[in-house]
Amino acid sequence: MGIKYVEVVKGHRLDYQLYKYLLQYFSDSELTEILNSVRTPPTRYYVRVNTLRIEPQDLIARLRSRGLEVNQDENLSEAVWFPVKGPNRVPSARKVVLADKHAAESVFMGANLYVPGVIKFEQGVKRGDEVNVIAPSGDVVALGIAEVDGDEVGRVKRGIAVRTIVSAYEAPKIRELSEYEEGLIYDQSLPAQWVAHVMDPRPNEVIVDMNAAPGGKTSHIIQLTRGEAIVYAFDRSVGKVGELSENLRRLGMEGMYRAEARDSRYLDVDLPELVGRVDRVLIDPPCSDMGVRPRLFDVKTMDLVNSMANYQRQFIKVAWKLLKPGGALVYSTCTLTPMENEDNVKYAVELGFEVDKVHVPGSTRGFGDYGGSVIRFYPHIHDTPGFFIARLIKPR
Repeated sequence: MGIKYVEVVKGHRLDYQLYKYLLQYFSDSELTEILNSVRTPPTRYYVRVNTLRIEPQDLIARLRSRGLEVNQDENLSEAVWFPVKGPNRVPSARKVVLADKHAAESVFMGANLYVPGVIKFEQGVKRGDEVNVIAPSGDVVALGIAEVDGDEVGRVKRGIAVRTIVSAYEAPKIRELSEYEEGLIYDQSLPAQWVAHVMDPRPNEVIVDMNAAPGGKTSHIIQLTRGEAIVYAFDRSVGKVGELSENLRRLGMEGMYRAEARDSRYLDVDLPELVGRVDRVLIDPPCSDMGVRPRLFDVKTMDLVNSMANYQRQFIKVAWKLLKPGGALVYSTCTLTPMENEDNVKYAVELGFEVDKVHVPGSTRGFGDYGGSVIRFYPHIHDTPGFFIARLIKPR
């Protein structure tokens, strides 16, 4: 007998067990509202100013001088944002190009479709043709102009396949800005920018980021400590560590961190010299990603959530061993399930951690015994991705 699914909103299916689990915490109407919000982008597209290279007001003035609409966040000085416009009516074209999930969600926001993101060109598409870009869910995400012939796609490995003219939503093409190339900005959501502030890193401390790629939170830690902390950045994928190093090179942070491809669940065994010597640890682990937006379609199961929660606890267990007495662990995810969030805080307390109350303007408190000390961001309430942050202390 197959798995029974509930399609809560278009394109978003939960197996029945996960659906019933979530109804213990959210009403049916609220769950619908959350997932409807996940299908669309926030109205603000955030980037973080690299204050090692430029002050926020100077960056804002520079962008505004070129006619870009940009504003500073009300509570976080290095967080600046661009308005996201839409939804727009996407005109129909006679020909279509099918994009993969990740590429379609980028094109939905106004990005061009690059060759690696193409699943299929409709037969007969030629360079210069108007085409609709279609997501695997059937959503029409944009109207664009084909930059290659359909029969060339299998031979061409890179470059633009479709140049977007009209997309469902419009956000600035951050990676095409000279300020991006110069390492003045890093595109990062507002909740993610709060993580390093909750950690409160200090110069000369030993800091470990256990799930560091692609480098957003690692680079923010370096930024807040002016490059004067001893920062270890680990990720199990060699390719992801390479991406992290390239991002930090662009930001001008060479020599300010130590990056290695390692499975952080075994750091206490592989690097015993770190045991009991670390001041602060960040765990931003793989999760079920239920707060990521925009996400046009998704399928989640209770088995996935269970396996993610158990996987995440392995990092928490090692963090306990690495931290010195008085050290701090910051745990964050971009998902909504209490099993991966508040329940893991409870697990940390069972190991011996104490929960330190987190304060972030505009956020919402969590669930359960420790809900008053942790924070959540919700797509339908805060106009951000869904996000969770907790801070835990190893007692002296």
